[in-house]
Amino acid sequence: MFTTLFQIAKNTFRESLREPIYLLILLSALVLILIYPVFTLFVFFGQEKLVIDSSMATMMVFGWGLAIMISSYAISREIDNGTALLLMSKPVQRPVFIIGKILGILAATTLFSFITSVASLLSLRVATDQFWIDNFFLYGNFVVIALALAIAGAYNYVTRTSFCSAAIIALTCLLPVMAVIGHFKPADGHHIGLAFRTVPALLLITFSIGSMGTLATALSTRFGLVPNLLLCAALFMLGLMSDYLIGRNAKEKWYSTPPQGEEQLWMDSYEFAPTELATIENWDEPRRLNETDPEGDFIVWTDTTESAGELPNLGPEPFSSWKDGNGWRHNLKDLKAPAIRMGIYDAQKQTWAYHYIGDAATIHRKDGENYISYIFRRSGNPPRTPTGGTYNDPMPDTGNYIASALYAAIPNWQLFWMADALSSRGDMQDVNTKEPTVPGIYLVYGIVYAIIMNVLLSLLAILLFWNRETGVQMTF
Repeated sequence: MFTTLFQIAKNTFRESLREPIYLLILLSALVLILIYPVFTLFVFFGQEKLVIDSSMATMMVFGWGLAIMISSYAISREIDNGTALLLMSKPVQRPVFIIGKILGILAATTLFSFITSVASLLSLRVATDQFWIDNFFLYGNFVVIALALAIAGAYNYVTRTSFCSAAIIALTCLLPVMAVIGHFKPADGHHIGLAFRTVPALLLITFSIGSMGTLATALSTRFGLVPNLLLCAALFMLGLMSDYLIGRNAKEKWYSTPPQGEEQLWMDSYEFAPTELATIENWDEPRRLNETDPEGDFIVWTDTTESAGELPNLGPEPFSSWKDGNGWRHNLKDLKAPAIRMGIYDAQKQTWAYHYIGDAATIHRKDGENYISYIFRRSGNPPRTPTGGTYNDPMPDTGNYIASALYAAIPNWQLFWMADALSSRGDMQDVNTKEPTVPGIYLVYGIVYAIIMNVLLSLLAILLFWNRETGVQMTF
C-alpha cells in the first residue's frame, strides 16, 4: 500500500511540474515579487513594509490559484480521460488514490512556496535603503531566471524532456545560490544579510497554500475546474471574513479570576458609575500580562482577603527588586488558592494600586466614585474585545455553540497572514534584535491548525470520492 501511495504521489508531483500553467504562474509570481523594490523609491521610510506586504500577498494569491489549477488537473482530468478508472482496476484502493494525489499536490505547492519565499527574501534584500537600490541583486535575480530558462531549453533540446519541469528544477537550484550570495555579500561596506525573521510568516503562508490545495483536491472529485475555482474563491473570501461574520459570535470564555495554565494570560477591565445599569458595551482592549517583560505591567497576586502589610516601594525596576512575601506572589502558580486581590505597580510614579477580583467581589469601588470589573482569559492568540454584561453581572457574553461550530469548520485564512505583524513594533518583537517577528508559539499553533485542517479535508476528499463514478465525465 505504501509503495502504491508513494508512486501515485510521485507521479502527481512530476505531472504537476510538467504543466505549463505551473511554470506560467511561478514566473508571473517571481517577476512581480522581484520587481517590488523598484516601487520603494516612491514611499517614505516604508520600503520594507511595501515589499513584505506585496511579496506575501503575491505568494499567497498565486499559490492558491496554482493549488486549485493543478488539483483540478490531477483529479478531474484523470476521471474524464479514464486514467482513474484504469488505476481503480489494478486494484488501487480509493483512499490510497486520493491521499496519494493530495501528497503529490502538497509537494508541488511546497516547491512553489519555497521558490517564491527565496525570491521574497531576495526582494527584501534589495530594498535595504530608502534612497538606494542594490542593482547587483535587482538585475542579478532576473539574470538567474533567464539562466534557468536557458538551461531548461538546452536540457529539453538534448533529452527531449519537459521544458517546464526542467525550468522549475533549475530555479530551485539557482535562486538559493543567489540567496546565499545575498546573505554574505556586503552592501555599501556593511553586512545586511537576509531578513530571516520573515521566514516563520512565509512558512505559515506555505501551509495555507497546502491547505487550499487539499480543499481544491476534495472539491475536484465532484466538480470541474470552473466550479472548483468558484467554490474555492467563495470559501477563501468567507474564511478571510470569518472573524467578523462568525468569530465575534463564537464562544470565548472569560473568567472572573485568573485561570491556571501555561498559555498567555490576558486581562480586560471595565470602569463604570454606580448608577449605570445598561448593558456593558465599552470594554477595554484585552491587555497581555507578561510576567517576564520588564516593559510590561508589574502585577502581584494574593489568595487572602487582607495582606500582612503594604507592599514596598520597588523603585524604577520592579522586576529586579521584587521578592515574594507577606502572602503576595508574582507568579500565579505559586498561589495555593485562586487569586483574590492583585497589586499593580506603576514604575514611573512608584506607587501601588490594589484591586479585588473574583466571583464574590467582581465590582468594586474606585476613587470613591466609580466601579471597575476585571476579567481574565488564557489564550495563545490575542482574544477579541469582549462584549456584553450588566451592572449586576459584568461577565461578558460568551457567544453561542452554532457560531463556534461554524467558526471552527470554516478555514480561517486570516490566521496565516502575518504581514501586519512583521510591519508593527508591538508585542511581536524578537528579544535580541528588537525587530518584529512571529512568535514561535504562534508558529507552532498555526502549523498544528494547518495539519488538522489538512487531515479533515483529506477525510472529506475520501468521502466525496468514495462512490464517485470514475468512468463518467463531469457534467458541472
